[in-house]
Amino acid sequence: MRMILSELEKQLLEVLVQNSHNTPAIIGTTLGKSRNWVSRSIKGLVKKGAIRSYTTIVNPAQVKSARDTILFVKTNPREQNVSKKILQMEELESLDGIAGEFSLIGFFRFDSQGPFEGLLDRVDSVVASSGTGKYNLVQILTTYKKNRCKISHTESSESQLSSKDLSLLRIIRHQRPTIERPFPLTQAAIGKLMNPRMAQSAVSKAIDRLVIKRAIVGYSIDIDFSLIGLPVKFFVRVKVSPGTASEVAQRLADMDTIWDLYRTSEDYTLLATVRTESIESFNGFLRELYEDESVVDTQSYVSLEEWYVPSY
Repeated sequence: MRMILSELEKQLLEVLVQNSHNTPAIIGTTLGKSRNWVSRSIKGLVKKGAIRSYTTIVNPAQVKSARDTILFVKTNPREQNVSKKILQMEELESLDGIAGEFSLIGFFRFDSQGPFEGLLDRVDSVVASSGTGKYNLVQILTTYKKNRCKISHTESSESQLSSKDLSLLRIIRHQRPTIERPFPLTQAAIGKLMNPRMAQSAVSKAIDRLVIKRAIVGYSIDIDFSLIGLPVKFFVRVKVSPGTASEVAQRLADMDTIWDLYRTSEDYTLLATVRTESIESFNGFLRELYEDESVVDTQSYVSLEEWYVPSY
C-alpha cells in the first residue's frame, strides 16, 4: 500500500536526509515549526515506516583495513532465490535489480581480507544456483561522494583509527529506530553498547575526534526516495580521457543529482548513483555530463527494484 505523507512530512524527510543529527529545535526553525511538532512528526514517520534507519556516513579511506566491492550478477529469470540469498549476506550494503547486461548490482563492505574471500565462495555458490554462472566483481578504489556528502581526500595528520574507533563506527553506522526509540542513539546509549562500556563524555570526545579526522563526514537517514519526489534511480559508469579521472570526479561531485560517486578498477573508471524525479530529468543529467570534454562514454543501468537492506 502506497504511503501517503503530507507536504511538511516530505520536507522533514528531506531535512533529515541532509543531516539527521540536527536537533528538533534547529529543524523546527528550518521548517517554521516548533520543536515539539518536529519530535511528534519524527515519531509518526518512524511508526509509518518512512524512516528505516539513521545512518552515519563514513569516509572509507580512513578505515584502512576495509574494502568496498561492487557485484554485478546476471541471473536466470526463472531463478527467484538469487536476490534472497544475496540479501542474506551480512556484508551487503545495498542491492538493486537493474536492466541491461546484468540483472543485479550489489554493494559490499568488508573489514578484512578473510571475509572478502569468504564472500567469493558464497557468490560462486549463489551464481551457480542460478544456472547462468556470470558475475563481475568490481573493486572500489576511491569514494568521492556518499549519500550526497562529498568526501575530502586531504590526508589527516591523525588518520589511523583505533580498534575502539572502529567499534564505535560499527555501532553508529546504521541505527534502526523503533516506536519506543524513534530517534538516533544517544551518546549514553552508544557508550552502553561499547565493549568495554564507555561513559557519555568519552563517547562525545571520540565522536568529535572522528569528525576532526574526517572519518565521519555526515549523518543521514535511509528511506524510500520516492517519498521525497526522487523515484528514478540510475547507475552510470563513466569512461574518461586518460589522466583526468580525479578532475572529472571532483566536478561530478558538485552535481546534486549524483548521490554516490566512486572510482573503480574498471575501464569505465567512475561509477555514479543518480536519483531524479523523472526520466526527462535523467536525460538532462546525461546532456550536462557530456558537456565535460573529458567524458568519453557512459553506460547506464536503470534500477527496476531497490531492495531495503535491514540494519541491525
